[in-house]
Amino acid sequence: MRSRTRPAGFTVVELLAVIGVIVVLMGIAIPTLRTARLASLNTRDLSNIRQLGIAHLSYQVTNADHFVDVGLPHGGYGNEAVSFVEVLSRYTDDIIMKSPLDDSPHWPNELGGQDRGVEPDGGGPLRRTSYGMNNYLSRNYSPMAAIYGPGHAADRLPKVGRPDRTVCFLHMARTGSYAVSDHPHVESWGVGDEPWRLASANICIWAAEGSESIDGLARSNYSFVDGSTATRHFEDLYESRERNVFDPDALPPDGGG
Repeated sequence: MRSRTRPAGFTVVELLAVIGVIVVLMGIAIPTLRTARLASLNTRDLSNIRQLGIAHLSYQVTNADHFVDVGLPHGGYGNEAVSFVEVLSRYTDDIIMKSPLDDSPHWPNELGGQDRGVEPDGGGPLRRTSYGMNNYLSRNYSPMAAIYGPGHAADRLPKVGRPDRTVCFLHMARTGSYAVSDHPHVESWGVGDEPWRLASANICIWAAEGSESIDGLARSNYSFVDGSTATRHFEDLYESRERNVFDPDALPPDGGG
């Protein structure tokens, strides 16, 4: 009698079982890979901001403790020559001016060949940096300078009582007029009870999240006047005009800073 042998291969049930296992494993692996990639990008971004802070400290050493300034406008006129983007290029590499987290559509088209800072269709200026400087530290754009004159700005290290708790560099908004600027206007955030919403028009409060998050718990990367860096929730940095770590004369927020 001829013996019957089982044909090689898998049954439909076995194939479905294997596919099911693969789907489950992918469901576990993909979020893990995304988290790992975001963590890597944040590490590189913090390195960029740290190098920016070190360049700023070097600038202060050779300029009698004075801070750099800002000059890229978000509307109207500015003075690009005095912007930290230009000035700190003597102290560090231009490459750190673009964050690995930054996908703003306002960057020049690298394949288009247009001049930096000019849209090919005449639509306005383009992005020069992912980062901005706290305008409370600016000689020309701080609220105190606007009210009393440049001499009253907190533009030198001795004028900042808490250099380790005063924000210096931060992420600018990805879109809108502030996307092409190098400074926010922090004094405008204290109107109403949702400062994070007002701030998000100036800065990217969610840069460390990987996707848009407009609330007080949104996280971004910041550097401080002393050169240190940290990833912080917005509400830990800004509570009100009286409590924040941007204005050197304000108290820290109740929740930290």
